[in-house]
Amino acid sequence: MALPSRTLKLTIAYDGTAYHGWQVQPNGLTIQEELETTARRFTGEQQLMAGSGRTDAGVHAWGQVASWSYGGRLAPERIQGAFNSLLPADIRVRRVEEMGPAFHARKSARSKTYLYIIDNAPQANPFLRRYAWHIHQPLDLKALNQAAALLVGRHDFLSFKAADGKTLTSERTILQARWCRRGFSLFFFIKGNGFLKNMVRIIVGTLVDFGRGKSAPSEMSAIISARRRSAAGITAPAHGLILRSVAYAEDEMC
Repeated sequence: MALPSRTLKLTIAYDGTAYHGWQVQPNGLTIQEELETTARRFTGEQQLMAGSGRTDAGVHAWGQVASWSYGGRLAPERIQGAFNSLLPADIRVRRVEEMGPAFHARKSARSKTYLYIIDNAPQANPFLRRYAWHIHQPLDLKALNQAAALLVGRHDFLSFKAADGKTLTSERTILQARWCRRGFSLFFFIKGNGFLKNMVRIIVGTLVDFGRGKSAPSEMSAIISARRRSAAGITAPAHGLILRSVAYAEDEMC
């Protein structure tokens, strides 16, 4: 007799270097494909996993979340062990949790936090080449934070959307945007209720111009108001971006 399906929440970390992003696609290996293929190997079930959102090719994650409908008896810790014994070394399931049937990794998400890393040393650190954008010119931390502060709040972020991005609205709410420095490394944390295609990477590319002194931080408001992709800066490289965490309401757990 078939067991009732259980809704599981998987928290996943991965190095995105070798992958064409999260979502299954016909022309390249993806994180979702690896997870679903691995799940079939130890469950015999062919079930799709819903991710909290798509990450682009080359983007990394520490706290990606997927929801998965599972009809077997294995306990969460056994499921985690099965995944991690079969997955390639650049993907790990950090946690498996039982959730209520209404939980959905994307639809139930309240906010996401991304981290972008810049190696701001005169010479590139070879150990950071996969995880940080190297910029040898010194960047002004104060200017970076002054410009970033103007992103906080609800705005139309059309200036920071990739040309091929498709959404019903380009309005989003940014809850936090701040930079900090540790040695030669600059860390940008941005938290919001949602993000457009390439939005974080375009924001970083734009902020770097302020850090280089190309314009005054106050001009960020004009870039937002312009609602034109051409008003913003370049798209920062994918390899410096990490999906750090996804936040959910606590009452959605069993």
